[in-house]
Amino acid sequence: MQELAFLPTHQMAERIRARQVSAVELLDAHLGQVSRNNVRLNALVTLDERRARARAREADAALARGEVWGPLHGVPLTIKDAFETTGLRTTSGFDALARYVPERDATVVARLKAAGAVIVGKTNMPRLALDTQTHNTVFGRTNNPWDVARTCGGSSGGGAVAVAAGMSSLEVGSDIGGSIRIPSHFCGVFGLKPTDGRIPLSGHIPGMPGAPRGVRHQGVAGPLARTVEDLRLALRLLGGPDGQDTEMAPVPFQEVPRRELKTYRFLWTDDFGGLPVTAEIRSALASLARALEAAGCVVERRTPPIDFERVWLAWGMLLGAEVGSEIPNVARVMTALYFRSMRGDSAINRGIIRGLWGRMSDYTQALAVRDEMMARLESFLSGWDAWLCPVTMSPAFTHRQSGEWLEVDARRVQYMEGTAGLPSLFNLTGHPVVAMPLPRADARALPLGVQVVGRRWGDEALLSVAEALTDVTGPFQRPPGV
Repeated sequence: MQELAFLPTHQMAERIRARQVSAVELLDAHLGQVSRNNVRLNALVTLDERRARARAREADAALARGEVWGPLHGVPLTIKDAFETTGLRTTSGFDALARYVPERDATVVARLKAAGAVIVGKTNMPRLALDTQTHNTVFGRTNNPWDVARTCGGSSGGGAVAVAAGMSSLEVGSDIGGSIRIPSHFCGVFGLKPTDGRIPLSGHIPGMPGAPRGVRHQGVAGPLARTVEDLRLALRLLGGPDGQDTEMAPVPFQEVPRRELKTYRFLWTDDFGGLPVTAEIRSALASLARALEAAGCVVERRTPPIDFERVWLAWGMLLGAEVGSEIPNVARVMTALYFRSMRGDSAINRGIIRGLWGRMSDYTQALAVRDEMMARLESFLSGWDAWLCPVTMSPAFTHRQSGEWLEVDARRVQYMEGTAGLPSLFNLTGHPVVAMPLPRADARALPLGVQVVGRRWGDEALLSVAEALTDVTGPFQRPPGV
């Protein structure tokens, strides 16, 4: 039963349809993992066992009648606590919403239900998704399944832990500055940050329920899973306009078959504007580049002509301005004080604070930088299948107060630079990214991830590249002890 919980999502669905396993049995396997691990890890914060059991029984009864609800018929999964879910507490880790029970589903939740999924519960996140660790005053801290003394990352940290520990087959998270990719890297799972405009954010908190929508750029919804094929399945089910999120483009899903690995062309770098990266990550990336060359790929080390200081300032300004537009002045003051209190100086922090209190001209200036960087990165990627780069400066670090220094080998690094510094470029430009685990010599060592970056709107092609890369990087590795 325990092994059932670690099957890829698409295989779970296939086994249910073939009646090799029932939806109830599969739910029991996942609930067993919750029982064994959740007290220690604190990934699921609202468990909906009663309704999940009723839904699983209905799925089995429907199948007995010859009815198949969809590609996820009877498959148990979880949802980040940022997405509104009908009749199920949805807090976004925010005390003021601790008792909030929505009367509607976010678009991604509705689409998963329509595909036949069984919603097991909601996963933990930092308050209003504004941190790269997962802790809040409503539910407390989530721990890394590889080492409970370390962070799982954020803001989709609870979901990454649930997937890594077999408590969920698939998670829907969100990402405005690495919030899918950082937890994937720290926990050893796969995550997709799609192109802006592929998956609707309707029903995501923030914005606050019933308030005008402020975040119009950089934030996306996306899946976390244990295989690339499951990311592809999720994109197929979740993508497309919903009549609510007006930023969605009418881009239909297209199957892009993977090619032989040796036919791909890769760029790679470990240099992001001089930010330090641990020797372990540099070595792992260089080893990946050598393995791809040995497999026959064209591989070149190169960094785009981008001023990263301008990137971080513009990303922060857009984040501050758009999030700030949704909250009252008192909350803006508290948010500004939070980022100002962090150790050291950072263009990211300066940008967020400036955005919170800036003028419209500051906002349009940041959008102009976004346009420029988007064009530069598209040109840089022209003629290449993907660009490979680190997710963050280090593996998962030990739990600490937000804003405290991070250690990167012998250097102290500012908190936001050390976490969001590398992934935020692709939120600014809107490019799709797959975060995927790198191979490790020691199976018990902390996971390391890589960002696989593709051209805008080429999400399906990028997923095929990532799938081919697993020939070298290998499959998901289960954390010891879960």
